[in-house]
Formats: sequence, C-alpha cells, structure tokens
Amino acid sequence: MIKAIIFDFAGVIGTEGYSLWAKEQKAKGIESKSNYFHNISDDMDRGNISTQTFSQEVAKVVGITSSDVWKEISQKIKINNELLNLIVNLKKKYKIGLLTNYSDVWMKELVLKYELDKYFDSIVISSLHKMIKPDKKIYQISLNMLKIKQEEAIFFDDRQNNIDGGESVGIKSFLFVDNNKFIEDLRSCDIVI
Repeated sequence: MIKAIIFDFAGVIGTEGYSLWAKEQKAKGIESKSNYFHNISDDMDRGNISTQTFSQEVAKVVGITSSDVWKEISQKIKINNELLNLIVNLKKKYKIGLLTNYSDVWMKELVLKYELDKYFDSIVISSLHKMIKPDKKIYQISLNMLKIKQEEAIFFDDRQNNIDGGESVGIKSFLFVDNNKFIEDLRSCDIVI
C-alpha cells in the first residue's frame, strides 16, 4: 500500500533553472568542455564545494559577478503551481517528500520564497548529506525521514538515472514529463486525485 509520494525539485516542482542558465552560457560559446557546468554543479550538490565557491568559480568563467550567478539562475525558476495544488490534495492521504540534488543555501531560499515547507513532510537536500541521486543511500534517507518502507513510496523525477536509482532500492519510480502524465502515473498505482 502506498503511503508516501516523493518528488524531485528541479524539472518537477520547479523548472531546471540552472540547466536553462547553463545552456545559455554554452550558446554564448563560453564553455569549451561540455561537462564544466555539469561537473561543478555536481560538486556543489554533493557539498564538496560551497555555494559561494561555486558562484565565484562560475562567475569567472561566465564573466559576471558572483552575486549575479544565483540572481540569474533563480530568475529562470518557475514553480509548477498546478502540481503544488495537486500535492495539497494528495497530502490529505499521503506523506509527501522532497528529494533534491541542490545547494542547501539556495534550496532553503526557494523553500522560504515559495513557502514550500507547507507542501512537504520531509525535505532532503543532497548537499547536506554529501551525496546526490542516484546514490542508493540518499533514497533511504528520504524513506527514513518519512518513516516508511521502500514499497510504500512512489518517486517522481525528470531524469532517468534518478528514476533508475529509485527503482534500484525498491521504490516504484516514474519519469516526470508533465502534470497530465503525473496524474496517469498516480492512477496506475490506484491513486486518484
């Protein structure tokens, strides 16, 4: 029996602000190696480097001030309010978790700005745990915080490797494409909103 629904943030609850921003930088011809933006982001999401160090390093490459990095990225984030409204209804019957690869500094700012804490019973931010999805341990942290077993959860993420990570620990996982597919996927688990 499903007791909890766990969501990714970027690409699900909100748009992929960083990915959109990084694509713009690549389009300007800034990045000669296609993995720079990905690798440095992973380092921050893992907590290997601070948000401040990330901003300083990226600012040098892009040619802006470090304080403008998050300003520019955050402007690209649009919250999926329709999905949040669906979560309000789901929360009446299910525990709701957020499991995200993100900087804790930035995620805490987004949680405050959009009052996201009222939608989620637990929030797991990768940089605080020094690991990112699809590491099996981070899914277990989310399950533990929600006090449920893996077979009692379903997980939504916009990246296939993170879906595979959820499946590898026994969580029924779905690739998030849009709100309509989300509703269909819930129905496949006998969950009707």
